[in-house]
Amino acid sequence: MIAGFCAEHRALEAHAALLLAIVSAPVPDAAAVAAMRWRMAQALIDHCNREDRLIYDRLLSSGDAIATDIAWRYRQEHGTLGPSFANYIAAWPVGRITREWARFRAETEALLAGLADRIEREEQVLYAHVERVMARRRSAA
Repeated sequence: MIAGFCAEHRALEAHAALLLAIVSAPVPDAAAVAAMRWRMAQALIDHCNREDRLIYDRLLSSGDAIATDIAWRYRQEHGTLGPSFANYIAAWPVGRITREWARFRAETEALLAGLADRIEREEQVLYAHVERVMARRRSAA
């Protein structure tokens, strides 16, 4: 299960790299930005929904105080990922992207840096607790 989530993270990182490549151009390509943001938004929404059902719900109902605390804290942040990305898309319609290319680039880079940090923390901290809780359940069975 964790391997599947890590694979989704790699896909999100690949989307982010493509978006960063697009925004690194000196001249705006609003159509390329729009297409990549849409693909990235779909992947992020799908990932967050699966993670919510299969990771957070599992940890919150585990009876493990440490895992429950970690899951609760991460879930609070997790709930803001989709809306943050949606707000970013809404704040940057094509016309504004074209007019404020440098500012759009900076906001995109900051947003994607935050996503990269989140992915790293999930894989280093959150998923370790999932594996620990799952191993405990297997040994108890």
